[in-house]
Formats: sequence, structure tokens, C-alpha cells
Amino acid sequence: MRSRQDPYIRTGAGLLLAGGLLLPVGYLVLHSAPYGALGMSLIILGAICLALARARPPIPPEFGRILLETGLENTGALVEELGLRSRAVYLPSSLTAGPPQALIPLHSNGTMPNIAHALPKRLVARYGPGAEDLGLLVTTPGSRALAALPYPPGASPQEAEAALSAILVGMADLATGVRVSQSGPTVNVTVFGTHLSYAHGHAWLHQCLGSPIASIVATVMAEAMGSPLAVEAEEVKGSRHTITLAMVK
Repeated sequence: MRSRQDPYIRTGAGLLLAGGLLLPVGYLVLHSAPYGALGMSLIILGAICLALARARPPIPPEFGRILLETGLENTGALVEELGLRSRAVYLPSSLTAGPPQALIPLHSNGTMPNIAHALPKRLVARYGPGAEDLGLLVTTPGSRALAALPYPPGASPQEAEAALSAILVGMADLATGVRVSQSGPTVNVTVFGTHLSYAHGHAWLHQCLGSPIASIVATVMAEAMGSPLAVEAEEVKGSRHTITLAMVK
């Protein structure tokens, strides 16, 4: 339940009270159409304020960005301290013991790891039989954003596009539009109107996970397609961000 101290609720209640008193006084007592119209206007404004109070997200987008950047800074520090440079594999929830996550191999021989079974819920997880088949299993911003959707994203480009729009445009206010297209094992996602200043921060983390926008996109698309994905390429032109994802098999 929202606090009674919500400024929209207090303002809306005050406007409704003032309008409710002024409307009958203006029409019935003063016989003044302007005063009556003013009372009606106050009632309408009060109703709009109450509607805005219900529409406000639990966490304001500005504060959400602060939390996003804080989490990425901490993950980046861990990645840099361990000296990791391998590209992450974004795993759907069917291959983890919980929400979708990203696996950063601790050792890389130039090939992407083949994940055939669900990984244990650990920070350092074994994904293969080899002695060096270990990786850092991290939660991404997209992992938490997916949990807020009322339903899981669908596999078709249109359904995935709708899920990405709900997160990037509606929930996080990080973009103005999203377009998804698929050609075989390659998925191209174009995000329009991006405005996240952190997109080029922390070079080591960017090399492993991609930019924050790409990380969210890869997490959502991996869950939508039910398949491990890796960020193959990124291109930023002004406020247009193009991410190329590849299936990992």
C-alpha cells in the first residue's frame, strides 16, 4: 500500500476537496458560472493526480539506474580482479537453478562452452567434465527485470520484441523503441532512443557481458528462445544501439 504522504495523493485529495466545495458554492450560492467551472476544473485535476499516484512505479527510473550502475560496478570489480576476459554465455532459466543468468568462463580456449544441463546455483559453477570447465555464474539486470513481467517472453520475434519494449521502454525508461529480427542462429536487436551514460563504462565488464543494454537484451532473448546466447557484436550510432546475438551450441 502506498504511503499516505505520497505527494500526488495529498495534492489530489486537496484539489478534490477544494473543487467539491467550490462547485456547489459557485453555482448554487453565488450563481457564478466561472466559479462553478473553476470548481469542476479542480475536481478534474484532483482525479488526474490520484491516477498518477497509482501509475507511479514502486522504484523511480532514476533510482533504478543508480541501482543498475552500482551492481555493474561491483560485478565489474570482481571480473577485473579475477582477470576474466572471456565472453559470457547468457543462459535461460531452464539451464540454471533459478532465474536466467550469465556464465563467464574462468578459462577460455577460444571456443564457447557447451551447456547441456542445468548448472548449480553457485557463484563458481562447473559446466563440463574438464578440470578447467569452471565459470562465474552471475545475475544480470535482465534477470531481475524478467521477474517483473506478468508472463514469460514468447519465442517469436514479435513476442520477444514486446517483452523487451515492456522492460526497456516501459519499466526501465532506457529507450524509446525496440526491433527484433532473426536469421537462423543469429538474432539482431535494435534499440532506439537509448540514454544510458554507463554504456561505455568498465572496459573489462563490457568485454565479458557487453554493455548494460546488450546484457538486458541478451538475457531476455535467451529466456525467450530457451537457448544459450552470446553477444557477438554491438554498434552504437547516436541513440541507436544495435546488438547482434548468436546461439551457442
